[in-house]
Amino acid sequence: MTGGPDEGGAEVISDADRAPRWGGLRRPWVWGAGGVLLASALWAGGLRAWAVAHDGPPDLHGYALGDSPCAGDTLAPLTTALHAADTAAVSPAAARLGPALDQIRCTLSVGAPGGPDSTDRYEIFVTIDLHKRTDPRPEFEDQARVDATDLTPVESVRRVTGLGDEAVAQTLSRQSEELKVLHGGAVFTVTLTGYSTEYLSDDTLAALHGGPRHLSSDVGRFESALVDAMRNVMKAQQKPRS
Repeated sequence: MTGGPDEGGAEVISDADRAPRWGGLRRPWVWGAGGVLLASALWAGGLRAWAVAHDGPPDLHGYALGDSPCAGDTLAPLTTALHAADTAAVSPAAARLGPALDQIRCTLSVGAPGGPDSTDRYEIFVTIDLHKRTDPRPEFEDQARVDATDLTPVESVRRVTGLGDEAVAQTLSRQSEELKVLHGGAVFTVTLTGYSTEYLSDDTLAALHGGPRHLSSDVGRFESALVDAMRNVMKAQQKPRS
């Protein structure tokens, strides 16, 4: 049973090949060989069925890169939950179309009222990877507990139902929460990072290379809004099937 369907069949030995040793009784090893052959045939059939089911490129479920996922009201569930006072794209969305992989990246900066001497700032980072040739599931599951920014283990990970084939919410730190979704050949990631920047003099800010960034509160409380925003991101990139 170590071989696949391409290997030659096992040698079959009948009673006519050698003299019987137990009189008229059929030797038990013949029945054993028959059972092995039957099991091998069933295994080979199952292998072929698995190959047919997994043959070809992964299903993209109608996803095709379109407008920036950071544009318009796509992330409105999250910016509303953050009580955003201002929003701005950090830079134009970066997109790449390749023979095996289509990708898009964008970041939205959000300002919200903070304490009396501070303002809360958040960054929403969105990535979409459309795998057109190979199934991304093994890599998705392998990286489900890893912070991609520094390759360290995440603080916690939770399964999320109702999104794609598989979805996980990851707490990278009190400062950062991430939601990852696998749907066929498509992988979506939305990461929320929060900061609180105190009002300081220009000289102090320059000395601190942009100013101190401290977490104002636990961003994990925005997980529900993160899920709703993810639904919008996925829907915006899905084209109706003909």
